[in-house]
Amino acid sequence: MTEKTPPNRVALVSALAVAALGSLLLAIYIRQFQLTASGGEPVLLLSLRKNVHAGEPLTEEMMIAHEVPESYVESRQILASELPRVLGVRTAIELEANHTLAWTDLITTPRERQSLSSRIPRGMRAMSIERSGQSAFGELLRPGDRVDLLLTKTKALADSNAVTVPLLQSILVLAVGNSMRAAYLDDPLPGGGFVTLLLTVDQASLLAHARRGGEVSLVLRNEADLEINEGLPETDDSHVFEQEQRARRQRRAPIERVD
Repeated sequence: MTEKTPPNRVALVSALAVAALGSLLLAIYIRQFQLTASGGEPVLLLSLRKNVHAGEPLTEEMMIAHEVPESYVESRQILASELPRVLGVRTAIELEANHTLAWTDLITTPRERQSLSSRIPRGMRAMSIERSGQSAFGELLRPGDRVDLLLTKTKALADSNAVTVPLLQSILVLAVGNSMRAAYLDDPLPGGGFVTLLLTVDQASLLAHARRGGEVSLVLRNEADLEINEGLPETDDSHVFEQEQRARRQRRAPIERVD
């Protein structure tokens, strides 16, 4: 004969379950109330570390990210994730430290975009290379994107086996074709067979030499990924045709899902 659970125990369990559910609902309500009262989830915007003169090109050192409640964010304000798209862009007016940057603060008129030299920070250089079919990205490349450069060439004239080496990493794209606009994501995609890159003098020299007798390919990377990977290996025919070598490279492939 099955022993019946005492009514008081059933009542106790029911009361605890109701209390737990009530606590959960209360916590959710308090969280929603706090978000509503504070203006919503925090959004990272760009602001200035120091005063900036009118016409001065923006550099990474001038800017800092700060949190603002979502309901207080204006559509003209610049997100921290859009930092690469404003580097080298000149300010239209004089701005004070701690000012939250907006697209209306920047010079983005057609006349300004015609002057490539005005987008180049001091000490840097702009260099254009032809966009090959292997790295055209379906013409999805935009000014403000970042790319890695790979060099493929033979090490010696008598050597028929080509080798591919990582040449430069996280290089900023200044222009694609004749477009230098770096404002809104819904702008028409630029076309053109040339890509203009922002380089140091040493990087420009390295790229110029690499293009002699070699093929340079562009590899698009996440604009927020500024990490430089040291000691990347070169790739030759053995890595392509030998199964073990291919398997080793495959294991290194990132598995993080991009939504």
